[in-house]
Amino acid sequence: MLFGDYINSLSTEKVSEKAAMIAKLAEACCKNESVIYNWAAGRSMPSALDRKVISGVLNMPERELFPNAK
Repeated sequence: MLFGDYINSLSTEKVSEKAAMIAKLAEACCKNESVIYNWAAGRSMPSALDRKVISGVLNMPERELFPNAK
């Protein structure tokens, strides 16, 4: 599952589920929440280190989350 697809699959009925995950990822990556939203929307790509951190937080393979990363 792509990173953006994962974020978009989180419940929007409970704003807290999606917002909590965005906040958790932002804290883990030491980034602003708007950066995480841009990554999820595909407007920008996280660095290799940030991809590794995201993979660890989500407990999902990095290659699955970011298949087009160089």
